[in-house]
Amino acid sequence: MFTRKNSGRGEGMPIGEYSPEDNLTDGTEIDWVNKLWVRQVLRICAMLSFISVSMNTPKTFETHWQLIYITFAIDLISTFMFTAEMIAKIHIRGIIRGEAPYLKDKWCQFDFCMIMFMWASVVLQVFELTKVVEQYSFLSMIRCPRPLILIRVFRVFLKFQLPKTRMASIFKRSSVQIRNVTTFFLFFMSLYGILGVQFIGELKNHCVRNGSDPRNISIKDLAIPDTYCSPSPDSGYQCPRNMVCRPLELSRKERGFNGFDELATSFFTVYEAASQEGWVFIMYRTIDSLPSWRGYCFFISLIFFLAWLVKNVFIAVIIETFAEIRVHFQQAWGPQVSSAESTSTQILQADADGWKMVALDESKPRGLAPVWLQKMSKSASFQVAIILLVLANAVTVATIHFDHDKIDPYQKINMYYYAEVYLLVIMHS
Repeated sequence: MFTRKNSGRGEGMPIGEYSPEDNLTDGTEIDWVNKLWVRQVLRICAMLSFISVSMNTPKTFETHWQLIYITFAIDLISTFMFTAEMIAKIHIRGIIRGEAPYLKDKWCQFDFCMIMFMWASVVLQVFELTKVVEQYSFLSMIRCPRPLILIRVFRVFLKFQLPKTRMASIFKRSSVQIRNVTTFFLFFMSLYGILGVQFIGELKNHCVRNGSDPRNISIKDLAIPDTYCSPSPDSGYQCPRNMVCRPLELSRKERGFNGFDELATSFFTVYEAASQEGWVFIMYRTIDSLPSWRGYCFFISLIFFLAWLVKNVFIAVIIETFAEIRVHFQQAWGPQVSSAESTSTQILQADADGWKMVALDESKPRGLAPVWLQKMSKSASFQVAIILLVLANAVTVATIHFDHDKIDPYQKINMYYYAEVYLLVIMHS
């Protein structure tokens, strides 16, 4: 029923292959679901669905209550459109059996998952409008994957063709690397989650007034600002006079959902700290509640391994995968150039026929400076000397500090001013 165009360079395979929707041949009789205007309408529905789920927030509805019904109408129409498309494709291609079954195509599996999430969101919104369930309940998290439907809008623009064997080898190698890095990341997450439980534990001690009931604490009983403390007089933060350090019996909603009480909470806290978003507050809480060296050792090593090492390894794997795809793409479709031309520096130059890329001879002297001076400026020793001067400048600036009891601050400023002037003259000479 559907045919695919083959290029003269070999059998091609789109990166975002979505057979048969995006591989139609001109002049072939096609079903309505694969017509161009239908696909455009469905992409508009995907964009509207993304906008709808972005507006579906409690604060937005408090300010503009009409959006409750607008988002519900958009979700209902989009869900019906995508469901009709799914039913039509299943009727044409089959579910599991057939030439190109629906559930064996990865993009169709993605569309099926998005439709299920959209139906769940619509049902939840019906329950919220009819007050069957509490509005904005924890079930709203099922809307979280819905923004991924925007991939459907852009995947048509992210396609180029490579031979199937090359694509298979690239994806196989990159999937192994990504799986290894993910395992590496989960290992460190689990390791620091267990270390948090064993090394730090619960952080419940607060400074409260003498005689306060730890099970019935009001804001008047707490220190201002509320402070974590250590019951040991030899470590951590010590409460001020007329206050005592006690563990408070507070609910999770009152004291927050981070900490190192058990493995699940510790795992979440480690993930929060690894994102480098607000991790210093958790570290300060640990330093106030325990000996400071525990907080320093735990969080410095955590940031080094999880926020720096593992993150950069993951980014390196992704960059390597895309670089490999680019190299294969250039080898398969790019013009064949000689190694001498590819390694030489080229500049854009104009002549009588227009603009052209011209190879640049690096050894040819340019400018008014003598040849020996140009050669010296390109030597390794000269480059090292410049780097040392930059390092000296950084060290000079980093040592600026003021001690008003020992030296006149204006005299010190003058000293650094002259040092900066000398370095500037040397580097520009």
